[in-house]
Amino acid sequence: MNINKLELSKFKNIEAGDIDTIKNYLNRFQYQTCDYNIVNLFSWGHFLNVKWAFYKDRLLFFNFTSGFMLFPLGETLTAAEMTELSDIIRNNGLTGNFVSVPEIYLDENKDIIDHFCPVYDDGNSDYLYKTEDLASLGGKKLQKKKNLISQFKRSYSPYKTLKFTEEHIDMCLDLSIKWCRDQNDICDEERQLELNVLERALGNHILLGLEGLLLFCDDDLVAFTFFSRQNSETADIHFEKYDPAYKGSCQIINQETAIYLKDRYKFINREQDMGKEGLRKAKLSYAPEKIIPTFKMLRK
Repeated sequence: MNINKLELSKFKNIEAGDIDTIKNYLNRFQYQTCDYNIVNLFSWGHFLNVKWAFYKDRLLFFNFTSGFMLFPLGETLTAAEMTELSDIIRNNGLTGNFVSVPEIYLDENKDIIDHFCPVYDDGNSDYLYKTEDLASLGGKKLQKKKNLISQFKRSYSPYKTLKFTEEHIDMCLDLSIKWCRDQNDICDEERQLELNVLERALGNHILLGLEGLLLFCDDDLVAFTFFSRQNSETADIHFEKYDPAYKGSCQIINQETAIYLKDRYKFINREQDMGKEGLRKAKLSYAPEKIIPTFKMLRK
């Protein structure tokens, strides 16, 4: 569906049959941020009402919940072309705003400010780490992580890590439900959403190229991570869950995943903090190599 006269009614849901088409575009243009990852687009997009269409050989994703369009995927549009696209969206009764705009686009298209107000999107900027740093945990900044791993090894060895297979789906969902529930055995709406997203992703893991690493103590699953290829240099960590009863399980699955990935990827993207202070503190505690800045472009 290649539409030059864009109609939002022609946007379609991201279904399993669309995965290869979208992945081909993602592989061609190699965006760094996790918003441009087929696992996230397919799994989160289903619940956040994200739909897609082609427009002038660009791939567009529109979030009908937030009213924002992702920065178009493909050859870069000029400021005038972005304004034209925004006008089309506005003519459909929406804001014409964009999200996940890379910093380099603003640097190279100064005249964008004639029609848009760029705003740094702090909560939706990605945390990027050197895989080797997460594998080795060297230096004083990461000493606390190494201490927690040492405690885990003293308390729970021998442990083992296994690659995820189809037969592990139910136990991963069971651990996620355990993680989801609070001390009153209640799973709040936000965590329930993440659980639903994980279930959709695992149900389509082969098509998505989603891989996982599981941490076992005896026969008990105590932590897992799920990840996929972001680009030729970077893996994206989508889900990480652990049993808090096993102290250090969070830190050791993080390290074991980095060890598993270090020969394949130079970097690990641990995604965004979504403006949550606790999540931000946790991501900063691993001393990221950089935070990849993204911006919103709000129409004037």
